[in-house]
Amino acid sequence: MSARARIDEIRSLALFRHFPEARLEELAGVLSLRTLTAGALVFEDGSAGDELFLLSDGQVRIEKEMEAEGVAELAILSPGDVFGEMALIERAPRSARAVAHTDVSLLVLARTDLDRWLAAEPQAAVGFFVELLRVLSHRLRRTSNALVLLYDLSQLTLQRFDDETGFLQAAIQRIVLHLEGDWSAAAYVYNEFNNEVSRVGAKWPRGESLPETLPMAEAANSWLDEATYRVALAGPASRPLGFLVARSEAAMSPREKGEVEVALTAAGHLVASALQNIRHDAEERLRARLQQRQSHDPL
Repeated sequence: MSARARIDEIRSLALFRHFPEARLEELAGVLSLRTLTAGALVFEDGSAGDELFLLSDGQVRIEKEMEAEGVAELAILSPGDVFGEMALIERAPRSARAVAHTDVSLLVLARTDLDRWLAAEPQAAVGFFVELLRVLSHRLRRTSNALVLLYDLSQLTLQRFDDETGFLQAAIQRIVLHLEGDWSAAAYVYNEFNNEVSRVGAKWPRGESLPETLPMAEAANSWLDEATYRVALAGPASRPLGFLVARSEAAMSPREKGEVEVALTAAGHLVASALQNIRHDAEERLRARLQQRQSHDPL
C-alpha cells in the first residue's frame, strides 16, 4: 500500500476524519500492516492490550467465552471499523477475543506510537478522544438494541405455547420489530417424518415472498443473497430444528450486515432452545395421554 493510499484509508475512518493532512501523514508513518488468514487469532481475551487495530479489508469476529453457553459472538467488524482501543487506552487486559472471520488486512497502531503522536499536538489529542467517544457511543447503541431484542425474546419463551408454529410466528414478529429499517421475516420447521422443511410463519411487509421451503443440505448460517440472512436453529441432532430468515428491503453496508449477523445468530440460539423445550413438552403431554388411555383400556 502506497503512502497516499494509506493516508486516504485513514481519513475514511470516522476516528480520524477531522484530522489535518499533516497529522495523518505522521500517523501513516507509524502504522504497520498485518495480514491474517480466516480463523487466525488477532488477540486473546485477557491478554495485554498494547495495540489498536484499524480494519482495512475483510471481517473480524469479536467473541467471548461464556461458562454456560460456550463461545458467544459479540460482533462482526467490517472495513473501516476500529477495535482494541479500550485496552490500549485504559492499559487493561483485553475484555474479549478477536478472530479473523475472513482473510483480513489490519493497520496496527502501537501504544507507544499513539502516545507520541498525540503528545505532539494536544489539540489533536482532544479531537481523537471526541471521535473515539462517538465510535463507542454508536457501538453501545448497537449492543443495546441487540440486548433489548434478546430480552424481548427471553420474555416470550416464558409464555406457554402448545405448538412450535405459534411460538415461531410470535418470535419472528418480535425480531422484525427490533431490526432497524424495513424488514420481512419467515420461520421454518423441519419435519423428520417427511424429511421436509416448511414455512410456518411470515411477517412484514413481503414475508410471503420468502421461500416456502429451504434445503437441509445447506444448514449453516449464511447470506442467501445481499439482503437475506438465514439462521439455522440448532437441535440435539446433526440436523437443525428449522430456520429463521430475514430480508432487508434496503441495501446494507458491510458493517450493517455484520450487526445483523450477530443479532440474528444470538436470537437464533434463544429461539432454538425454546423450540426444543416446546417439543419436549409436547412429547411429554402425548406420553401422558397414552399412559392414561392405557390405564383405562388395559389389554
